[in-house]
Amino acid sequence: MKKVRMFVDLKKEEQYLKKMAEQGWGLVKYSSWNVYTFEKITPKTLNYRIDYQIFKKKADYIAYLTLFEDSGWQHISGTKSSGFQFFAPLNSKNQDLDIFSDASSSNERYKRLYDQAIMWAALMILYFMILQPSFKNISSWYLTPSIWAYTGPQLFGMIIMQTFFLIIQIMPMMFFMFVAVYFTIMGIKTKKLIKKYETG
Repeated sequence: MKKVRMFVDLKKEEQYLKKMAEQGWGLVKYSSWNVYTFEKITPKTLNYRIDYQIFKKKADYIAYLTLFEDSGWQHISGTKSSGFQFFAPLNSKNQDLDIFSDASSSNERYKRLYDQAIMWAALMILYFMILQPSFKNISSWYLTPSIWAYTGPQLFGMIIMQTFFLIIQIMPMMFFMFVAVYFTIMGIKTKKLIKKYETG
C-alpha cells in the first residue's frame, strides 16, 4: 500500500508511522515527494525514529548505519544521498528510546533539513529565472499571421496545436517554480520548528 503525506515536523511523522504500525501497516520504503510504501504486518507498536543526514562518502554512510544497528536500530529506508533515514527498534528495550542523546542533537536534524531546503529553493529560483525569458515570448506564438490565416475548424485546430506546444514549452519552468515554492515552504516551517524545539 502506498500513501502520500507531507510532514516537516519529524516527530509528528514518527507518530504517524507508529499509528500505521498499530493498524497493521509497517513501513517498507519512503521515496521522494512524500510517498510511503507499507506492507501488511501483525499490528504492533513500533516507535520509528527519523534522522536527516546526507553523506558524501559511502564509507561514512555504512559506518553510520553500522552504529545504529549496533545500538539496536534497524534501518528501514534511506540512501546515502536521500537525506531522510528511517529506523525501527530491533528490540523492546529501544521502543521507548530516542536515537538522539539530547534535545540539542535532535534539533540538529532540523537544521540540516533547513539548510538543504533553502539550498534547493535557491537553485530552483535560479533555474526559473534562467528560463523566464522564454516565457515572455509565449504570447507572440498566438500573434503569428500564419495562424489567423485559417478560419473555422482549421483555426481551432491550429490554436489547439499551438497550445499543446505551449504547454510543453512551459512545463519545465512550472516544475522549477513548483519545486522552489515547495522547498521555500519547507524551509520556513523547518525554521519555526528549530525555534520551537530550542525554546521548548
